[in-house]
Amino acid sequence: MENRMRIGLFDPGMTYLHRVGLAGLYMTLKYFDEIGQTFPGLSWELSDRHVELFWDEKPKKWLPPLLQESFGCDKAGLIDFAAHRKHPMGDLERIAFSESLRMTFLQHNKQNMIPKGTPDNRQNVSFGDKTVAVRYKPFKGRYAHAVCSGNVLNSKGEFKPTVRIKGWLFPGAAERHGSMAVTSVDERPERALCLIFAPVASLYYRLHHRGLDGKPDKRRGYAVVFPHVVRLSLYNRCYLRYLGAPIKDLSADGLGDASLSALLVLKAQEALDDLGVVGSTAITMGTIAWSSQQRTRTDVETIEKVHQQQLVLFDIARRMMPNRVIIREQKPTKKSPTPDAGYFVATSQCRGLFADNIANGRDWFLGFSQLMLSKELYRVVSYEKGGLSKMVAQMPWPNEADKKLVEAVHAAIRNRLGAVAAQAKQRGEKMPFDREFERMRTGLMRAKNAETLRAELADLFARGRPNAPLQASWKDLLPVFSGPNWQRTRDLALLALASYKGKEIEDEKQTSEKMED
Repeated sequence: MENRMRIGLFDPGMTYLHRVGLAGLYMTLKYFDEIGQTFPGLSWELSDRHVELFWDEKPKKWLPPLLQESFGCDKAGLIDFAAHRKHPMGDLERIAFSESLRMTFLQHNKQNMIPKGTPDNRQNVSFGDKTVAVRYKPFKGRYAHAVCSGNVLNSKGEFKPTVRIKGWLFPGAAERHGSMAVTSVDERPERALCLIFAPVASLYYRLHHRGLDGKPDKRRGYAVVFPHVVRLSLYNRCYLRYLGAPIKDLSADGLGDASLSALLVLKAQEALDDLGVVGSTAITMGTIAWSSQQRTRTDVETIEKVHQQQLVLFDIARRMMPNRVIIREQKPTKKSPTPDAGYFVATSQCRGLFADNIANGRDWFLGFSQLMLSKELYRVVSYEKGGLSKMVAQMPWPNEADKKLVEAVHAAIRNRLGAVAAQAKQRGEKMPFDREFERMRTGLMRAKNAETLRAELADLFARGRPNAPLQASWKDLLPVFSGPNWQRTRDLALLALASYKGKEIEDEKQTSEKMED
């Protein structure tokens, strides 16, 4: 091989992950240029579309020190990429970043090189007016990316013709059977070099999603987002915004939420043409029943082309239903009279669904019935009633009739709850609003075809006082009731139920307090 290597963004065989890796290599070499760092025998040229390396010494002379300097680790045991050093993150964010690497690319002891039995590090971090204790697994000075030159070099110190790829280099592209060579994934050395630098320019999100039982879904542990890079210099500038993101913005519900969050933080206030990215691919890493000891790639989602309207819609959802940082105060015990306070980031289950729809070009509320399948899941969604109410009021609707249907269902719920409140007040009883909401939820969820859904909606509208929105928009709403897409109508009705936030709820609290006095 001649003593030069040219790697272009759009060379044959360059996938989304290779292009992110090339961006990571670009960012690293640009940093070395800025601080005047050199490596004997190596020089390089950087452009918007490619990186070119030149050497007059064998790669074994300059590749090991290049990797060791690029992939560092600080005294606290946290990941320290050279490309990130001029843009330091906060303490919580650095810990979250390091743990994300350990739970995705570097989850195995052979790669993270953390000795088994290594105790967690504990660090007290100021968060607002409180101090929280954060625990993490510390790296011990080196890890696979810093010492992997032997993977790409032969015994003579030259680049191998092909490099066998392991799962820590390309999640999901691992060798299936060690005894069968045909199941391995091989790459040319220039593309393997890109894979080594991919973690530098990737974006990481901690996932918090709940299943039907209301408990955390272990299949969604972490998301790694790989933007589809088309211009290296622009992406280098935009990526710095991710490094400055606060801890509450580094969590998501699912792939769509993580992908659009990543694109939104990269874009900020700039035009899409100045982003250096045209789309993204994201993967989830989580545990599955038959392999609970490690995190496996459990899902993948691609946004081929990002549009301005997608980011506008998601920005509304993100502002209406933001992540929340919850400080957990521990109760004192005999063993720990002054226990540590911890924290976690609460994400929005509803925003996760909306983000998946927006990312795939569907109406943003489609599939809302999936969030109402169980009483436990509905309880989680009920905590987002305020954000859903704002969403219904401010989110653009695909059709005006959709909005009118939600308004009509809101009026029907108000009428019904008003009647229930009057009956409970007459009897001197606590207002059974929770029971009434559950009755309406189960009634709508029992509808399995257009006919049974129409019957359920007719029953809901027939209860209580006259429904002004329904009377005013009857002609517009008739096609929604009688059309073939009854599942869409059910989604809208259930969205109306989940987003209803009337004064009856406050009245119920006040009445309960009086009855208890």
